[in-house]
Amino acid sequence: MKGWIILAIIGGILYYLYTETNTLDEPIAEVEAIFQQAEDKIDSMTGTQIQRIDDTVELLKTDIVDRLSSAEAKALEAISQSKATLNAYKEDFCGSRAPKHPAFSKENQIYICDQL
Repeated sequence: MKGWIILAIIGGILYYLYTETNTLDEPIAEVEAIFQQAEDKIDSMTGTQIQRIDDTVELLKTDIVDRLSSAEAKALEAISQSKATLNAYKEDFCGSRAPKHPAFSKENQIYICDQL
C-alpha cells in the first residue's frame, strides 16, 4: 500500500510539472526527437520508393529524328518538356477525330501519338 501512495505522489508531481510549468518541455522535446529519428530510420529501411524512368519520349526522339524538319523537331522538344505538356498534347491532338497539329505533318502526328 505504501508503494502505491509513493507512486501516486510521483505521478501527481510529474503531472503538475508537465501541465503547470515549463520544466519538462526540453526533456520531452529531446525524447520526441529521438523517437522521430528512430521512426525516420525505420521508414528509410523499409519504405523503398520505386522511381519509374520513362524512356518512351527519348526513344521516340531517336526514332523520328530523321523524319522531322527543324520546326517539327523544335515542336517535339517543346511538347516533351514535362509530363503535363505531353498529356495536353495527347488530349488535344491524339485520337481519331483530333485536329492537325500546326507544326507536325499528319503522318508524323499519327506516329508520335502511336508511340506515346
